[in-house]
Amino acid sequence: MSIKHLGQFEIKNASKGEVTAVFSTFNVVDKDGDVTIPGAFTDGQEVLISAYGHKVWEGALPVGKGIIRQTDSEAILDGKFFLDTDDGRNTFNVIKNVGARQEWSYGYDILDAAPGKFGGTDVQFLKQLNVTEVSPVLIGAGVNTRTLAAKSAQGQQRQQETTMSAYKRAIRPHETPVAAKAWHGVEVHESAAVGGLRHVYAWVDGDPEQKASYRFPHHENAVGPANVRACLLGIAQLNSVKGAGIPAEDRQAVYEHLAGHLRDNDSEPPELLAAPTSTMKFNDEGISVIADVSAFIDRATEVIALRSAKGRTPLSAGSADLFEWLGDELQRLKSLLDTPDEELAREYVRFVQSQLRRAS
Repeated sequence: MSIKHLGQFEIKNASKGEVTAVFSTFNVVDKDGDVTIPGAFTDGQEVLISAYGHKVWEGALPVGKGIIRQTDSEAILDGKFFLDTDDGRNTFNVIKNVGARQEWSYGYDILDAAPGKFGGTDVQFLKQLNVTEVSPVLIGAGVNTRTLAAKSAQGQQRQQETTMSAYKRAIRPHETPVAAKAWHGVEVHESAAVGGLRHVYAWVDGDPEQKASYRFPHHENAVGPANVRACLLGIAQLNSVKGAGIPAEDRQAVYEHLAGHLRDNDSEPPELLAAPTSTMKFNDEGISVIADVSAFIDRATEVIALRSAKGRTPLSAGSADLFEWLGDELQRLKSLLDTPDEELAREYVRFVQSQLRRAS
Protein backbone atom coordinates (compact mmCIF):
# COMPACT_ATOMS: atom_id res chain seq x y z
CA MET A 1 0.00 0.00 0.00
CA SER A 2 1.28 3.46 -0.96
CA ILE A 3 0.19 6.89 0.23
CA LYS A 4 -0.17 9.95 -1.99
CA HIS A 5 -0.52 13.40 -0.46
CA LEU A 6 -2.91 15.95 -1.90
CA GLY A 7 -3.21 19.73 -1.88
CA GLN A 8 -5.56 22.68 -1.39
CA PHE A 9 -8.51 22.62 0.98
CA GLU A 10 -11.64 24.75 0.78
CA ILE A 11 -14.91 24.86 2.68
CA LYS A 12 -17.94 26.24 0.88
CA ASN A 13 -20.77 25.68 3.38
CA ALA A 14 -21.72 23.57 6.39
CA SER A 15 -24.41 20.87 6.79
CA LYS A 16 -24.71 17.18 7.75
CA GLY A 17 -21.04 16.13 7.87
CA GLU A 18 -20.84 15.59 4.11
CA VAL A 19 -17.68 16.24 2.11
CA THR A 20 -17.05 16.57 -1.63
CA ALA A 21 -13.36 16.71 -2.53
CA VAL A 22 -11.18 16.53 -5.62
CA PHE A 23 -8.52 14.03 -4.61
CA SER A 24 -6.64 13.62 -7.91
CA THR A 25 -6.04 15.71 -11.03
CA PHE A 26 -5.26 13.87 -14.24
CA ASN A 27 -2.44 14.48 -16.73
CA VAL A 28 -0.27 16.67 -14.50
CA VAL A 29 3.00 15.82 -12.73
CA ASP A 30 2.40 15.73 -8.97
CA LYS A 31 5.04 16.33 -6.31
CA ASP A 32 5.80 12.62 -6.15
CA GLY A 33 6.79 12.62 -9.84
CA ASP A 34 3.69 10.65 -10.86
CA VAL A 35 1.16 11.36 -13.62
CA THR A 36 -2.30 9.89 -13.01
CA ILE A 37 -4.08 8.82 -16.19
CA PRO A 38 -7.83 9.51 -16.69
CA GLY A 39 -9.80 6.45 -15.69
CA ALA A 40 -7.20 5.26 -13.17
CA PHE A 41 -9.87 5.02 -10.48
CA THR A 42 -13.08 2.98 -10.28
CA ASP A 43 -16.34 4.92 -10.42
CA GLY A 44 -18.62 3.95 -7.55
CA GLN A 45 -15.85 2.39 -5.45
CA GLU A 46 -16.48 2.81 -1.73
CA VAL A 47 -13.53 4.02 0.39
CA LEU A 48 -13.00 4.83 4.05
CA ILE A 49 -12.11 8.23 5.49
CA SER A 50 -9.25 7.78 7.95
CA ALA A 51 -8.57 9.62 11.18
CA TYR A 52 -5.99 12.42 10.88
CA GLY A 53 -2.62 11.38 9.41
CA HIS A 54 -3.66 7.91 8.14
CA LYS A 55 -4.17 6.70 11.72
CA VAL A 56 -6.45 3.95 10.44
CA TRP A 57 -3.27 2.01 9.53
CA GLU A 58 -2.24 2.19 13.19
CA GLY A 59 -5.51 0.70 14.38
CA ALA A 60 -7.62 3.85 14.77
CA LEU A 61 -11.28 3.63 13.78
CA PRO A 62 -12.36 5.07 10.41
CA VAL A 63 -14.11 8.46 10.75
CA GLY A 64 -16.25 8.29 7.62
CA LYS A 65 -16.74 6.72 4.21
CA GLY A 66 -17.34 7.86 0.64
CA ILE A 67 -17.78 7.02 -3.02
CA ILE A 68 -15.35 7.77 -5.88
CA ARG A 69 -16.46 9.36 -9.14
CA GLN A 70 -14.47 10.75 -12.08
CA THR A 71 -14.69 13.54 -14.64
CA ASP A 72 -12.48 13.91 -17.70
CA SER A 73 -9.92 15.78 -15.64
CA GLU A 74 -10.37 14.88 -11.96
CA ALA A 75 -11.28 12.17 -9.46
CA ILE A 76 -13.74 13.22 -6.76
CA LEU A 77 -14.71 11.80 -3.37
CA ASP A 78 -18.31 12.21 -2.18
CA GLY A 79 -18.00 11.38 1.51
CA LYS A 80 -19.74 11.58 4.87
CA PHE A 81 -18.17 11.78 8.31
CA PHE A 82 -19.56 9.61 11.13
CA LEU A 83 -20.86 12.48 13.27
CA ASP A 84 -22.49 9.99 15.66
CA THR A 85 -19.00 8.87 16.81
CA ASP A 86 -16.49 10.92 18.82
CA ASP A 87 -13.65 10.26 16.35
CA GLY A 88 -15.74 11.20 13.32
CA ARG A 89 -17.17 14.35 14.89
CA ASN A 90 -13.79 15.50 16.28
CA THR A 91 -11.95 14.95 12.98
CA PHE A 92 -14.60 16.81 11.04
CA ASN A 93 -14.50 19.75 13.47
CA VAL A 94 -10.70 19.89 13.15
CA ILE A 95 -10.71 20.10 9.35
CA LYS A 96 -13.39 22.81 9.49
CA ASN A 97 -11.37 24.87 11.96
CA VAL A 98 -8.11 24.41 9.99
CA GLY A 99 -9.98 25.62 6.93
CA ALA A 100 -7.96 26.73 3.90
CA ARG A 101 -4.71 25.26 5.29
CA GLN A 102 -6.14 21.73 5.46
CA GLU A 103 -4.65 19.22 3.03
CA TRP A 104 -5.55 15.64 2.16
CA SER A 105 -3.91 12.35 1.27
CA TYR A 106 -5.02 8.93 0.07
CA GLY A 107 -3.75 5.39 0.43
CA TYR A 108 -3.71 3.18 -2.64
CA ASP A 109 -2.42 0.00 -4.25
CA ILE A 110 -0.98 0.19 -7.78
CA LEU A 111 -2.70 -2.22 -10.12
CA ASP A 112 -1.08 -0.94 -13.34
CA ALA A 113 1.73 1.59 -13.89
CA ALA A 114 4.59 2.26 -16.30
CA PRO A 115 7.63 4.59 -16.47
CA GLY A 116 7.79 7.24 -19.20
CA LYS A 117 8.42 10.89 -20.00
CA PHE A 118 6.01 13.79 -19.53
CA GLY A 119 7.06 17.20 -20.82
CA GLY A 120 10.67 15.98 -20.98
CA THR A 121 10.59 14.77 -17.36
CA ASP A 122 10.95 11.15 -16.23
CA VAL A 123 7.72 10.15 -14.48
CA GLN A 124 5.67 7.13 -13.48
CA PHE A 125 2.28 6.89 -15.21
CA LEU A 126 -0.38 5.57 -12.82
CA LYS A 127 -2.87 3.72 -15.03
CA GLN A 128 -5.03 1.85 -12.52
CA LEU A 129 -5.26 2.28 -8.75
CA ASN A 130 -7.20 0.77 -5.88
CA VAL A 131 -7.89 3.50 -3.29
CA THR A 132 -8.26 2.12 0.21
CA GLU A 133 -8.68 5.27 2.30
CA VAL A 134 -8.60 9.07 2.26
CA SER A 135 -7.18 11.08 5.16
CA PRO A 136 -6.67 14.71 6.27
CA VAL A 137 -2.91 15.40 6.67
CA LEU A 138 -0.53 18.26 7.41
CA ILE A 139 1.28 18.51 4.04
CA GLY A 140 0.02 17.55 0.58
CA ALA A 141 1.74 16.95 -2.74
CA GLY A 142 -0.99 16.79 -5.38
CA VAL A 143 -1.75 19.39 -8.06
CA ASN A 144 -5.00 21.39 -7.81
CA THR A 145 -6.76 19.06 -5.38
CA ARG A 146 -9.31 20.67 -3.08
CA THR A 147 -12.43 20.15 -0.99
CA LEU A 148 -15.44 21.27 -2.98
CA ALA A 149 -17.92 21.23 -0.10
CA ALA A 150 -18.01 20.34 3.57
CA LYS A 151 -21.31 20.36 5.47
CA SER A 152 -22.25 19.99 9.13
CA ALA A 153 -25.63 20.10 10.82
CA GLN A 154 -24.47 22.72 13.34
CA GLY A 155 -23.84 25.41 10.70
CA GLN A 156 -21.07 27.02 12.81
CA GLN A 157 -18.79 28.09 9.94
CA ARG A 158 -20.63 31.18 8.63
CA GLN A 159 -17.58 33.44 8.85
CA GLN A 160 -15.43 30.90 7.06
CA GLU A 161 -18.10 30.42 4.40
CA THR A 162 -18.08 34.17 3.76
CA THR A 163 -14.31 34.09 3.32
CA MET A 164 -14.47 31.12 0.97
CA SER A 165 -17.33 32.53 -1.12
CA ALA A 166 -14.81 34.89 -2.71
CA TYR A 167 -13.32 31.84 -4.38
CA LYS A 168 -16.54 30.60 -5.99
CA ARG A 169 -15.24 31.96 -9.31
CA ALA A 170 -11.88 33.52 -8.45
CA ILE A 171 -9.27 30.80 -8.09
CA ARG A 172 -7.51 30.63 -4.73
CA PRO A 173 -3.99 32.18 -4.63
CA HIS A 174 -1.09 29.73 -4.59
CA GLU A 175 2.66 29.97 -4.23
CA THR A 176 4.70 29.13 -7.35
CA PRO A 177 7.95 30.28 -8.96
CA VAL A 178 7.64 33.57 -10.87
CA ALA A 179 9.32 34.46 -14.18
CA ALA A 180 9.76 37.82 -15.93
CA LYS A 181 9.76 37.03 -19.64
CA ALA A 182 7.76 37.42 -22.84
CA TRP A 183 4.08 36.52 -22.67
CA HIS A 184 1.89 35.22 -25.50
CA GLY A 185 -1.65 34.77 -24.21
CA VAL A 186 -3.14 33.14 -27.33
CA GLU A 187 -0.47 30.44 -27.41
CA VAL A 188 -1.02 29.73 -23.72
CA HIS A 189 -4.79 29.50 -24.17
CA GLU A 190 -4.50 27.14 -27.14
CA SER A 191 -2.00 24.81 -25.47
CA ALA A 192 -3.52 24.71 -21.95
CA ALA A 193 -4.61 21.19 -20.94
CA VAL A 194 -8.06 20.79 -19.39
CA GLY A 195 -6.64 19.19 -16.23
CA GLY A 196 -4.41 22.21 -15.54
CA LEU A 197 -6.78 25.10 -16.27
CA ARG A 198 -7.20 26.09 -12.62
CA HIS A 199 -3.44 26.49 -12.37
CA VAL A 200 -3.09 28.55 -15.55
CA TYR A 201 -5.95 31.03 -14.92
CA ALA A 202 -7.16 33.19 -12.03
CA TRP A 203 -10.95 33.18 -12.63
CA VAL A 204 -13.56 30.72 -13.91
CA ASP A 205 -17.30 31.01 -14.46
CA GLY A 206 -19.21 28.24 -16.21
CA ASP A 207 -18.25 24.71 -17.20
CA PRO A 208 -14.83 24.03 -15.57
CA GLU A 209 -14.04 21.59 -18.40
CA GLN A 210 -14.21 24.37 -21.04
CA LYS A 211 -11.41 26.88 -21.65
CA ALA A 212 -13.97 29.53 -22.57
CA SER A 213 -15.05 29.60 -18.91
CA TYR A 214 -11.63 30.87 -17.76
CA ARG A 215 -10.03 34.34 -17.73
CA PHE A 216 -6.81 35.99 -16.58
CA PRO A 217 -4.20 33.45 -17.72
CA HIS A 218 -0.82 33.98 -16.08
CA HIS A 219 0.97 30.59 -16.19
CA GLU A 220 2.26 29.05 -19.42
CA ASN A 221 1.11 25.56 -18.37
CA ALA A 222 -0.05 23.52 -15.38
CA VAL A 223 3.43 23.23 -13.88
CA GLY A 224 5.01 26.45 -15.15
CA PRO A 225 5.85 29.60 -13.17
CA ALA A 226 3.62 32.64 -12.96
CA ASN A 227 4.48 35.30 -15.55
CA VAL A 228 5.13 38.85 -14.30
CA ARG A 229 3.88 40.50 -17.49
CA ALA A 230 0.71 38.43 -17.53
CA CYS A 231 -0.04 39.38 -13.92
CA LEU A 232 0.45 43.07 -14.69
CA LEU A 233 -1.78 42.81 -17.75
CA GLY A 234 -4.46 41.08 -15.68
CA ILE A 235 -4.48 43.84 -13.05
CA ALA A 236 -4.66 46.43 -15.85
CA GLN A 237 -7.74 44.65 -17.16
CA LEU A 238 -9.32 44.74 -13.70
CA ASN A 239 -8.75 48.49 -13.54
CA SER A 240 -9.91 49.25 -17.06
CA VAL A 241 -13.53 49.96 -17.99
CA LYS A 242 -12.84 48.12 -21.24
CA GLY A 243 -11.40 44.96 -19.73
CA ALA A 244 -12.99 44.13 -16.37
CA GLY A 245 -16.15 42.24 -17.31
CA ILE A 246 -16.34 40.13 -14.12
CA PRO A 247 -18.64 40.54 -11.09
CA ALA A 248 -17.56 43.31 -8.76
CA GLU A 249 -17.29 40.89 -5.82
CA ASP A 250 -14.66 38.86 -7.71
CA ARG A 251 -12.31 41.76 -8.55
CA GLN A 252 -10.54 41.83 -5.19
CA ALA A 253 -10.05 38.05 -5.11
CA VAL A 254 -8.59 37.96 -8.65
CA TYR A 255 -6.39 40.94 -7.79
CA GLU A 256 -5.02 39.19 -4.68
CA HIS A 257 -4.20 36.12 -6.78
CA LEU A 258 -2.26 38.11 -9.38
CA ALA A 259 -0.74 40.57 -6.93
CA GLY A 260 0.49 37.70 -4.76
CA HIS A 261 2.62 36.37 -7.62
CA LEU A 262 4.10 39.85 -8.16
CA ARG A 263 4.95 40.18 -4.47
CA ASP A 264 6.62 36.76 -4.59
CA ASN A 265 8.84 38.27 -7.29
CA ASP A 266 9.64 41.23 -4.99
CA SER A 267 7.58 43.47 -7.31
CA GLU A 268 5.10 45.98 -5.94
CA PRO A 269 1.78 45.36 -7.72
CA PRO A 270 -0.22 48.26 -9.16
CA GLU A 271 -3.04 49.44 -6.93
CA LEU A 272 -6.50 47.97 -7.48
CA LEU A 273 -8.82 50.90 -8.15
CA ALA A 274 -12.11 51.13 -6.28
CA ALA A 275 -13.88 50.70 -9.60
CA PRO A 276 -12.77 50.29 -13.24
CA THR A 277 -11.94 53.66 -14.75
CA SER A 278 -10.51 55.34 -17.83
CA THR A 279 -8.35 57.69 -15.69
CA MET A 280 -5.28 56.28 -13.97
CA LYS A 281 -1.64 56.93 -13.06
CA PHE A 282 0.91 57.17 -15.88
CA ASN A 283 2.52 53.76 -15.24
CA ASP A 284 -0.87 52.07 -14.78
CA GLU A 285 -2.10 53.74 -17.96
CA GLY A 286 0.95 52.37 -19.78
CA ILE A 287 0.23 48.84 -18.59
CA SER A 288 -3.40 49.27 -19.69
CA VAL A 289 -2.25 50.37 -23.14
CA ILE A 290 0.07 47.36 -23.37
CA ALA A 291 -2.85 45.14 -22.36
CA ASP A 292 -4.92 46.61 -25.20
CA VAL A 293 -2.08 46.15 -27.69
CA SER A 294 -1.52 42.60 -26.51
CA ALA A 295 -5.24 41.81 -26.86
CA PHE A 296 -5.23 43.39 -30.34
CA ILE A 297 -2.27 41.25 -31.41
CA ASP A 298 -3.99 38.14 -30.02
CA ARG A 299 -7.11 39.03 -32.00
CA ALA A 300 -5.03 39.66 -35.11
CA THR A 301 -3.44 36.23 -34.72
CA GLU A 302 -6.89 34.64 -34.74
CA VAL A 303 -8.00 36.67 -37.79
CA ILE A 304 -4.87 35.81 -39.77
CA ALA A 305 -5.28 32.11 -38.98
CA LEU A 306 -8.96 32.20 -40.00
CA ARG A 307 -8.26 34.04 -43.25
CA SER A 308 -5.41 31.68 -44.11
CA ALA A 309 -7.64 28.65 -43.44
CA LYS A 310 -10.11 30.08 -45.98
CA GLY A 311 -7.35 30.57 -48.55
CA ARG A 312 -7.43 34.36 -48.29
CA THR A 313 -4.54 36.78 -47.85
CA PRO A 314 -3.47 37.02 -44.18
CA LEU A 315 -4.53 40.67 -43.89
CA SER A 316 -6.75 43.01 -45.84
CA ALA A 317 -5.21 46.24 -47.13
CA GLY A 318 -6.90 48.23 -44.37
CA SER A 319 -5.66 45.87 -41.64
CA ALA A 320 -2.13 45.92 -43.08
CA ASP A 321 -2.17 49.73 -42.88
CA LEU A 322 -3.25 49.51 -39.23
CA PHE A 323 -0.36 47.18 -38.45
CA GLU A 324 2.09 49.49 -40.18
CA TRP A 325 0.70 52.44 -38.23
CA LEU A 326 1.06 50.54 -34.95
CA GLY A 327 4.63 49.62 -35.88
CA ASP A 328 5.44 53.28 -36.56
CA GLU A 329 4.06 54.32 -33.18
CA LEU A 330 6.06 51.63 -31.39
CA GLN A 331 9.17 52.73 -33.25
CA ARG A 332 8.49 56.30 -32.13
CA LEU A 333 8.32 55.06 -28.54
CA LYS A 334 11.55 53.11 -29.00
CA SER A 335 13.32 56.27 -30.17
CA LEU A 336 12.66 57.80 -26.74
CA LEU A 337 14.48 54.90 -25.10
CA ASP A 338 17.34 54.97 -27.62
CA THR A 339 18.04 58.71 -27.29
CA PRO A 340 21.20 58.96 -25.14
CA ASP A 341 21.08 62.69 -24.37
CA GLU A 342 18.57 63.56 -21.66
CA GLU A 343 18.06 67.11 -22.84
CA LEU A 344 17.56 65.89 -26.40
CA ALA A 345 15.05 63.35 -25.12
CA ARG A 346 13.12 66.05 -23.29
CA GLU A 347 13.17 68.19 -26.41
CA TYR A 348 11.80 65.29 -28.42
CA VAL A 349 9.00 64.80 -25.92
CA ARG A 350 8.10 68.49 -26.18
CA PHE A 351 8.08 68.15 -29.97
CA VAL A 352 5.75 65.13 -29.80
CA GLN A 353 3.41 66.98 -27.44
CA SER A 354 3.25 69.98 -29.76
CA GLN A 355 2.44 67.71 -32.70
CA LEU A 356 -0.32 66.05 -30.71
CA ARG A 357 -1.78 69.44 -29.79
CA ARG A 358 -1.79 70.46 -33.44
CA ALA A 359 -3.45 67.21 -34.45
CA SER A 360 -6.19 67.73 -31.90
